Amino acid sequence: MIVNLIPAEDQGLFVLIVLTVRPENQQALIDSIRSAGDPAKVPGLRSINLLRSLDGTQVINHMHWASKEAYEEARGHLPVIKNTRAEVQRLTENAATNIYEAVSLS
Repeated sequence: MIVNLIPAEDQGLFVLIVLTVRPENQQALIDSIRSAGDPAKVPGLRSINLLRSLDGTQVINHMHWASKEAYEEARGHLPVIKNTRAEVQRLTENAATNIYEAVSLS
């Protein structure tokens, strides 16, 4: 049985940022994102997960936001996000941001 872990009334917005890095920079990139501060203090951010590729060439930043507005407000106005983004850009070769909404399985 497949379980939909996201309640239909509370799906919000999902942002996946695929970051391409040199293998020698993968851990530094992860450390940079981790050191940005407490994610619980970012208004509207419900969760954040980092995924790293086994070959060392990618990191995926998977974020769940309360709404598109919360994401845009944080991205545009929070210094911690601006500062982290500058460091991430320094360590990456390429970045692709994709925005999604959840779809019910039933």
